[in-house]
Order: sequence, then structure tokens, then C-alpha cells
Amino acid sequence: MAGNEDEEDVLGFKLTVLRDAMIHLRVQFLHFQSFYEKEGLENIGNDLKAMKIILMVVQNKIEELKSIIPEYLEIKNIGMVKQKIEDFDLVVTEIVLEMKEFERDNFLMEKVEKLINKLNPFDVPNLETLDQELSPNEMMKTIMSKSAKKQQDKMNKETIQNDEENEVRHDNSRILSGQRKIYKIFRKPVVLFVNHLEEDITLKSLQVLNESQIDYSIFDVSTDSEVRLIVKYLSDCETFPQLFARGNFEKLSDIDSLITSFPKLYDNGI
Repeated sequence: MAGNEDEEDVLGFKLTVLRDAMIHLRVQFLHFQSFYEKEGLENIGNDLKAMKIILMVVQNKIEELKSIIPEYLEIKNIGMVKQKIEDFDLVVTEIVLEMKEFERDNFLMEKVEKLINKLNPFDVPNLETLDQELSPNEMMKTIMSKSAKKQQDKMNKETIQNDEENEVRHDNSRILSGQRKIYKIFRKPVVLFVNHLEEDITLKSLQVLNESQIDYSIFDVSTDSEVRLIVKYLSDCETFPQLFARGNFEKLSDIDSLITSFPKLYDNGI
């Protein structure tokens, strides 16, 4: 039954997964767009494949939600969720059709960009507030509560990462392993190290890099404690994202400093 708490958790989880998938789709599109403009049609096969895979994931998550939403008719405002998911579905279908035009040399990047912008991850409904009719003050309290929870979750993740890094610090073989990985990563002249792709500053950094048409690679250090620790050693900086040019750390305190660092990178011959 839809009122069952476990079933509501399922709906909330699937909405969260869709939101995350849409974030990754946006990031991949920025990467795809950058390489398309620099490399043209012939040399972006891998990026095109990655784009199609993430599109397929988003489509699948939308279909899953469409199939289970009728089970939640008791939730207030579920109609709004249904409409939003259907809107997403139409946009994704348009993107898929437009991507097929890519193979027929009738592809318009500008059109895909407009469609991608319609898939705002933050428009994905939040189940926690759907079944409530809140006053403005109550809504503000809810938002503040969520913000506090998000901050606490972040602190918990940081604690886990710190514990992982401490294990690496006391294991020389893992430190050497991290160094070997870094050498391979630095084969690209410009590398952006990120910690969880969903963070706003990371998305902004990626957008600026793509708009500047710099050939770069991305490494998510949340997936590898050895690399994360070595990067922190090299930069003497605990926060991410971090930009390295030819193995040298470019200090980024905010998005503006990221932009102003580009002339320096070019002066170094990149």
C-alpha cells in the first residue's frame, strides 16, 4: 500500500537516484560538448558512447518512476510528481532523438544544450515535503533542517574519508601505489580532481573548463583514498576541487580564481 513507510522510502530513493543521474548527465554533456567543439565528429566516439549510456540510465530511472507512481495516489501532490516525471520523459526522448541525428550529420549541439538545461536536477521532486501543506515559516524550518542534515552527512563522509586516509598513511605500499596512480593521471596536462561530482563548485569548475576549451581530465578522489591522500600532499590543500597543470597545483579559492588561472596555464605552454 502506498501509505506504507517502506514503500515511500522506495519512491524517495528512486527520486534521489534520478536526481543524481541527471547531474551526471549534465556533467557528461559539458565534457562531450567541449570535445565536440575541439575534435569534431570523428574523434569523440568514447564521449558519445558515455553520453548515450548516461542518457539510457536517466531514461530507465524515469520509466521506473512512471511505473510505480500510481501506487502512491494517497500522497498529497503526487500528481505534481507524475507531471514532472512526464515532462522529464518528453525532454529525454527529444535528446535521444537529437543524438540519433548525430550519426546522420544533422546534429545541432545548441538544441541539445537547450534540452539538457531543461533537465534541472533540482527540479526533481522531494518526497519529504510532498505529503505536507506547510506555511512559509514551516517551509523555511524544513529547508534549514535539510541543510543541517546535508551538512551532517557531509561531515560523516569526511570522517570516513579521513579514516581511510589514515590507513593509507601507515601503509608504505599503499602510498607507493597512490604515487604510481598519480604519475599515470598526470599524463594529461590539465587534471581536475573532484570529491563527489554533485557539489555545485565542481559543476561550475567543469563548466568553466569546457567553455575555455581546455583539454583536461577528471578524477573523482572520493573513489580512491590513495590518490586522494597523495593529491592533498602535493597541494597542501584539504578541499576539492583541485586543478593541476603539468603536475603543478593551481590554487583555487573560488570560481573566479579558476577563471583567472587560465592565462597562466597557457603561458606555461599548455
